[in-house]
Amino acid sequence: MKIRTLLILANTISLSVILVFLTISYVQMFISTNIIILLSLITLGAGILSFAVNLMITSPLLKSVKQMSNEAERMAKGDFDVKVTEAGPQEIRELAANFNHMSTRIEAMFDELRESEKFKSELIANVSHDLRTPLSSIHSFVAALNDDIIEEPEARKRYYETILSETEKLGLLIEEVLEFSQLENRKLPWNPHPTPIDKLLIETIQQFERVLLEKNVEVIVQYDEDLPLVPLMPVQIKRVMTNFIQNALSFSPNHTSLEIKAAKDGEMMSFSVTDEGKGVPLEEQASIFQRFYRVEKSRNKAGGGSGLGLSISKEIVELHGGEIGVESDGETGSTFWFRLPLEMRRRDDEKSNDRNRPDAGSESGGIFRT
Repeated sequence: MKIRTLLILANTISLSVILVFLTISYVQMFISTNIIILLSLITLGAGILSFAVNLMITSPLLKSVKQMSNEAERMAKGDFDVKVTEAGPQEIRELAANFNHMSTRIEAMFDELRESEKFKSELIANVSHDLRTPLSSIHSFVAALNDDIIEEPEARKRYYETILSETEKLGLLIEEVLEFSQLENRKLPWNPHPTPIDKLLIETIQQFERVLLEKNVEVIVQYDEDLPLVPLMPVQIKRVMTNFIQNALSFSPNHTSLEIKAAKDGEMMSFSVTDEGKGVPLEEQASIFQRFYRVEKSRNKAGGGSGLGLSISKEIVELHGGEIGVESDGETGSTFWFRLPLEMRRRDDEKSNDRNRPDAGSESGGIFRT
């Protein structure tokens, strides 16, 4: 039964009860029949007038409820771009405002769901493409070695090195996808602890010793000897540093240099990698940390990676409550940087009280200097 019908029925019953009781009262008052009829007609007219006024007052309310009902039906059919007019009494306005807020939230949730589905499709397509290249290369080299086509020891050694390199690429790709999945689904455990940033930096650079020697790239490391400990997750922040350095090396010509800095900047700890390679175009700098950014000059997919490296870095830094960015004139050289708070800003704003001086910086293998 509709609300309007219920209101009409309620008013009719109320009016009938009033007329019956008034008529009985008139009779008991020993009033003449003509006066009783007159009073009854006046009462009936007043009741009808009251009924009409009641309908006029409740009509806008019924209209608002009907509008919300129609918009809710549209939402049920999948159209979430709906809004109702916030007018009428306070309760109706509040109901309309809550309805509009609900529709906005639902629309945002479905947009996120559609974006998630799009991301999954892109992930499958990109990973499939990136798996195919090293797998094809490994298959070709293994087949050649298995058929004894390659007899020269030096050539066989190069083939084995290529297979090893392609296998490492596959491992890196799988690791990136798994890590990004954890970050995307918020399943990465939050367990930071005070860490010497300079020690973490040196460990990261030492991973690239072979590549640095092969490309004859000098690494200039600059950091203060009294850097405070930083509350962070070492494995994840080391991943960010690795991504930055690997990205810089991929776009740095041979016989150039990388400048790596770590410094205290107010209440933040800053880290940056500056290279002498081709710069990041100005129009691309705002998008370079997006997942699967594939513009030809972009660095997000350097070295045949999954296209997730810089977006993983962004997720990790933001998880720590930090900032990340890139600076470049768009032509030569780029500086990738991130900043981390010296006090925890995640998970109940826990703070570290155990900050001691880290070990001083040192030189390693002659491939970089401080």
